[in-house]
Amino acid sequence: MTMKRNVGLFVILMFLLAGCAKIVTPVGGPKDTTPPKVVKEAPANSSTHFRSKSIKITFNEFVVLNNPSKTVIVSPPLNQNPELEIVGKSVVIKLPDTLRDNTTYSIVLAETIKDYTEGNPLSIYTYSFSTGDHIDSFMIKGKLKDAFSLSEVKDVYVFLYDQDIDSLPFSVRPTYLTKSKSNGEFVFNNIHPGKYKVFALNDINNNLIYDLPNESIAFSDTPVEAYVPAPDSSAEDKNITRRSRVEENDLLKLALFNERDTNQTLLKYINKTENIYSFPYKTDFSTFSPRFLGGQELKYFQIISENRDSVYWYLKEPITDTALYEFTVDQQYIDTVKLSPFKKSKQSGASRGRKGNEKVSLRVNVNNKENIFKPLTLDFSYPVKPCTFDMMICKRLKSGNDTIVKTYTLPDTFLLSFPIDYPFEEKLPYSIFIRDSVFYGYNGTTNDSINVRFTTKTEKDYGNLQINYSISDHSCQYLAYLLNNKGSVLQQNVISSECTINYNHLEPGSYKIRVVKDRNNNGRWDTGNYRKRLQPEEIFFFDKPINIRGYWDIEEDFELN
Repeated sequence: MTMKRNVGLFVILMFLLAGCAKIVTPVGGPKDTTPPKVVKEAPANSSTHFRSKSIKITFNEFVVLNNPSKTVIVSPPLNQNPELEIVGKSVVIKLPDTLRDNTTYSIVLAETIKDYTEGNPLSIYTYSFSTGDHIDSFMIKGKLKDAFSLSEVKDVYVFLYDQDIDSLPFSVRPTYLTKSKSNGEFVFNNIHPGKYKVFALNDINNNLIYDLPNESIAFSDTPVEAYVPAPDSSAEDKNITRRSRVEENDLLKLALFNERDTNQTLLKYINKTENIYSFPYKTDFSTFSPRFLGGQELKYFQIISENRDSVYWYLKEPITDTALYEFTVDQQYIDTVKLSPFKKSKQSGASRGRKGNEKVSLRVNVNNKENIFKPLTLDFSYPVKPCTFDMMICKRLKSGNDTIVKTYTLPDTFLLSFPIDYPFEEKLPYSIFIRDSVFYGYNGTTNDSINVRFTTKTEKDYGNLQINYSISDHSCQYLAYLLNNKGSVLQQNVISSECTINYNHLEPGSYKIRVVKDRNNNGRWDTGNYRKRLQPEEIFFFDKPINIRGYWDIEEDFELN
């Protein structure tokens, strides 16, 4: 009896352990990095006389869908998008009943399919079929770049229209469509022979229509003829085949741009800091002219932002009443602005961890401390009042320190920056000292004491660059820019013929040369305009970064063809 009871308990225990066990994926072995592979298609890929309502694509493993509403492209586009669903190891594409007769369709799955376990995507898969008796075999291939940076642009629609009518992108869905890849390339396969209008669109609202002002576009100047990528002995018209065949590396090049917004608007002015008013505009401008209309007339220091889309006013005195001004930009856009006294934020003071009566300092930055080819400058956080001040300059030598006190005078010019005229010597340690409360900003702030130490560089710490520019088109001027590795402009020159420009005393680092073909000679880069059939002004980049080293001279030739 005891033996039977023990056997029963053992069976029950084993049953409970089995019920609690977990099924886990075996560990160990190399990670799966292989995308899914297609093993069967029904109907077969490249089928003709296609009449099916669905397509079944079977893979070698279980798969999942990745955002099919954005990654599935049907060309020519359908009135209704197809539906996709997973059935076992297969993806079923259900087609709407809108297929046209005698038409070749291509369904592109751009990373739509991923494997179930590791999420490895199938990069590009194309399924083509024809409702007629043959598959169109012509193609158009190209590359899409940003018009200003010349960087490749990915995931942007490219359209083909079989009619050359300028208004088509505004109202008509394209005949064919595809998307640019990560390297900017795009390709239309299995299209009908003929010439096509080519248009690219960063379609923000996904309606395949150019109808938003902030949608980026690109277009070809003339219709582009489709071609076959290689000799095709089965082509019925050998003349068409020979005439339309081009080299595959001869890509159609498109430049993507945003049209300039011609509806200039002054946005609401900003007054987050006492005595500082900023006036942002919707787009950039060339000229700005204020005119006093009434109320309190202001004395201010004016700065226009580097990209010329904002104006900043630093006031000499606070606004105690309202001030009425008229602003005119580019001699045609006129706005009336009513400025009000500064209102302190409810979150200011103690709520920000600062006592209400705590002193706010005038910030003074000491720049170009080590540079022997640029003057040391004092840069102020707010324009300062005129004054005379003493600066203690200590030159530290092996034999002892050499200290002098030099007196400087700030003129009454509403300064934000002041250069220090002093003959700093090469490769010597210095310290400079300015006592506190020497400078007073027009906003009532004053400086803390300034004590800075630095060691000057030598001429051997800088390099020189010489660029020999060669121009083939002398009908306009060119704008040459020297850029640092952050893209900031260090030097700009206007050139109109073959010339040499020297960029001297450059700090070691990587530099770029950008040149704008200034077609209208207005001194800036202009974007395109599709309605006026204007391409953006052409931009050239020197074909490689220029690495500057100390005490080296580099000479390069730049042909602007």
